[in-house]
Amino acid sequence: MRIAVYCSAKSAIPDAFHADATALGKWIGEGGHTLVYGGLDYSMMGDVARATAAAGGKVMGIVPRSRLQHQHPDNTVSILVESLHERKQMMEENADVFVALEGGIGTLDEVFAALASGSFFNEPRQIHLLDRDGIYQPLHQLIENMVAVGLVAPNTAARLHFHPDINSLTNALSNTQL
Repeated sequence: MRIAVYCSAKSAIPDAFHADATALGKWIGEGGHTLVYGGLDYSMMGDVARATAAAGGKVMGIVPRSRLQHQHPDNTVSILVESLHERKQMMEENADVFVALEGGIGTLDEVFAALASGSFFNEPRQIHLLDRDGIYQPLHQLIENMVAVGLVAPNTAARLHFHPDINSLTNALSNTQL
């Protein structure tokens, strides 16, 4: 399974977030899966890539040409892109399922891009969000409110899966039907 992972590139974040990225990367590698991610050696991106590679998994980095000097050394494959738009598109095209760990504006942008593309093209690919300490609950409520008033189709909202901890997220991924 090719798993696109969206997560924070910020350095001043709680240690628990790094632990989540490492645990997910280890699960990806041990399962023989492929990590598809932003390709850089920043914070949680570096954690998940390092752990995936150490556990024997393939690491596909989608690397912005302007940040090539920050490319992660464990990338098995690096695809160079010119823009964030192209980066998101390449991640979507190379993934079977999407995971959002803890993240900020960039992570939300990637989640919504994958959700919108999937909705537009009627693709059933799932998006799993690690909802540690309820970080994504406001988003969950927003989507539910939008479904209630008819702005979001229920089948689109059903592609989003919220998990309270890394174990429930990896268990759900283990049960993903492609």
